[in-house]
Amino acid sequence: METHSTETRIEKSAPSFETLTLPSYGEILRFAIPLALGLVTNAVNTLIDTLFIGQLGTAQLAAVPLAAMLYFCGWVLIAGILRNSIAFLGRAFGAKDFSKIGVVLAHYQFLALLGLPLLALFIQSWPFLSEIATLDAVVDNHAWVYLKIRFWDALFSLLFVLYSSFYQALGNSRLPMLVAFGILLTNVVLDYGLIFGHFGLPALGVAGSALATVLANALGACVIILSVFLSKTRMTFNLRVFIPLDWPLLKKILRIGIPQGVGDCLEILTWLGLFLIVGQLGQVALAANNIGTQVIHLLFLPGAAMGTAAASYMARFLGDDRPDIAQITTYRILKIGMSYMGVLGIPLWFFGESIARWFTTDEAVIYQAGLMFKVMALFQVFDAMVMILRAALGGAKDTLVPTLLLVGCAVGVMFPTAFFLSRLLEPGLVGAWLGAFAYLLIFASVMMYRFQSVISYQLSVIP
Repeated sequence: METHSTETRIEKSAPSFETLTLPSYGEILRFAIPLALGLVTNAVNTLIDTLFIGQLGTAQLAAVPLAAMLYFCGWVLIAGILRNSIAFLGRAFGAKDFSKIGVVLAHYQFLALLGLPLLALFIQSWPFLSEIATLDAVVDNHAWVYLKIRFWDALFSLLFVLYSSFYQALGNSRLPMLVAFGILLTNVVLDYGLIFGHFGLPALGVAGSALATVLANALGACVIILSVFLSKTRMTFNLRVFIPLDWPLLKKILRIGIPQGVGDCLEILTWLGLFLIVGQLGQVALAANNIGTQVIHLLFLPGAAMGTAAASYMARFLGDDRPDIAQITTYRILKIGMSYMGVLGIPLWFFGESIARWFTTDEAVIYQAGLMFKVMALFQVFDAMVMILRAALGGAKDTLVPTLLLVGCAVGVMFPTAFFLSRLLEPGLVGAWLGAFAYLLIFASVMMYRFQSVISYQLSVIP
């Protein structure tokens, strides 16, 4: 009787969720733009942290980005699993199985909370890495102080990722964006106060930077979680804070989610491998490469947002047994994303050296950066295809094969091509990035084939 009563309340509370239709290009943009703005806040957060830390001294500037990179490598693995919640939540939403959403979300919440002890163990690898890098004692100490505080951020940032994904799976990208802006503002204020001792706060230096990030993300996590549980959303989707674990469901979540998280982590390591090849070419090439990565990091964020949109639409339409609409929607998102990133390639091609002059006055660095930007301009469209198709497949719960394809293309195409071309061509930096171009071209092609295969299968099983 109680179960029937709960289901009746859920059905009555969700009249606005009854119809899923093919989204127009305008609707896709209205969903994707807040996603992009939310991602931009993360990049701005990192930039501001770096600017503030740089004012403390060279040792601090050397320590914190390196420590943050170690933390991020562990964090992205767990965050990738949580982001894949869109596949489960979106499919339940599309199928109108609203009561299942609360069960799935509670299991992902368990994984988010588990991230704290896992990252606490992961950062214990720092002394080993510090010894390999032969860091001096001052840099090592600053990095370790930062990590011992920063790892607490996992408790809050992972929950924020999860509940942002919950909203995105339902088609709401604005609220996570607004909370992300709040996190950015809070972090800037706390950074300024806790690093330098303003606003009556103690001057904690490096520790203050880590603490500011933890507190800002704690506030963001509290806001987005309360927005869920203090609204009719809780009743609509039968949300609960804790439930007994359904081990078969948890195993299914991990079977789909772990390849997604591993793939996200390997993607970072793939580009790190390219940078190691570039590092062998000398300081000029490495300096030009670093300029390029700073610029390209900002350019690809809207493309990544399009990927999240593709995952959300894919999951919802497959849940509604409409793979035909899922396919058309993904192609529309591809057109938008490829057009956007293709247009951005134009200034990279024609004004690459001018862009490089914003960062340096070294003419040798500017020359190599200008040539590198021309190569980057050529692969923008393929980069968009990779991001969108991989995310769309994740929304279809297809994560293992795309991850294997990523590894195969990186090991079989990028690394050997970049290595040999960097030694055959002059300057070598161009050859290295031509290896990246070959990687993205091949990867985009096989991902399109995989996407069409998955959609064809989905169409074949629908009566």
